[in-house]
Formats: sequence, C-alpha cells, structure tokens
Amino acid sequence: MASGMGCITFAKTEPHLFSMLFMCDQSRDQRERMERQLQPIIELIERQLGMSVDTATAFHMHMWIHVHGIASMIVTHYLDWDEQHIVHAFSASIANQQGSGGVQ
Repeated sequence: MASGMGCITFAKTEPHLFSMLFMCDQSRDQRERMERQLQPIIELIERQLGMSVDTATAFHMHMWIHVHGIASMIVTHYLDWDEQHIVHAFSASIANQQGSGGVQ
C-alpha cells in the first residue's frame, strides 16, 4: 500500500511530472523493461500472500490500475480526495482482492 500511496502523493504534488512520466505512450521496449523490473515485486507478492505467479501478477496489475486511476483523476482535477479518503479506497480495494483470491 505504501508504494501506491507514494504514487498518488507524487501525482498530487507533481501533476505535470506525473503526466509526463505516466500518461504517455509506451514503446514495446519500455513495456518489456517494466515487466523485468516488476519481477521482484511479483515474487514478493507471491511469498507474502501465498499466491501463484499468475495470481500475483494479476493482483499487482489490478492494484496498479486502481492506483494509476486515482492518481490520474487527481492530476486532471476529476477528484479532490484527501489522504484519508485515498487510504480508505485503496485499503478497500486491497481487502476486496485478497478476499476474492486475487484477480483471475
């Protein structure tokens, strides 16, 4: 949750930089590099939550979509949530994913 909150805080405090880094087209090379860089995170999710690699990957992707969506909506002024509201929404999403066994 800390990395997700960090991303959202970054979007709130640096909206232009967030947009430049995360709201642009990605090349195939950039996506492949990101997938390689995510491997340690996926392995950590597997170990900590007892998930298979496929379930851990899907769980991570679902949470990234959730975080990126909130951050993007804050950057574009669609949302004006305070930290407490963000933590509540993010925590509920994590609990929902863990309760359902992750995204399949």
